[in-house]
Amino acid sequence: MYKPRHFTLKELTCPHVFSKFGEVAWQFFDDKMLMTIDLIRDQLGPIYVNNWDFDKKMRDLTGMSLFDERGFRCIQCSLVKDAIAQNRLYVSPHMTGQGVDFDVKGMLASEVRKWLKENSLILPYPIRLENAVTWVHLDTRDAGKGKIYTFNN
Repeated sequence: MYKPRHFTLKELTCPHVFSKFGEVAWQFFDDKMLMTIDLIRDQLGPIYVNNWDFDKKMRDLTGMSLFDERGFRCIQCSLVKDAIAQNRLYVSPHMTGQGVDFDVKGMLASEVRKWLKENSLILPYPIRLENAVTWVHLDTRDAGKGKIYTFNN
């Protein structure tokens, strides 16, 4: 089981999962995804996933949005509950520990996606990237379509 150098579980899980499982929740993550985001943070600097555990006053002062479903999601998360309520199938890599949404400090999502494509040779595993969103969605679900596969949701 790989434990990333640059991320805590609170950054990578929803509050429900962390509350129930604590440090044991590392078992839910795909090592390939964790190794990949560690490498990206090594190369690009600060990456922001979830911030639900950050000081609320600090979030308010900085105008930072609350993020709590950008890493591992469970059936209590609103995105999942909404899909179920609408009778929509929901099989996101976020629910298998393979997906993460993030921002990189000082870069637009499109710039990060471009950097990832230009530097794909240093990535340890193939990844999928979601196009046309204002954040970076990266997952290690094997699409069998090369080092980087882009998709539209």
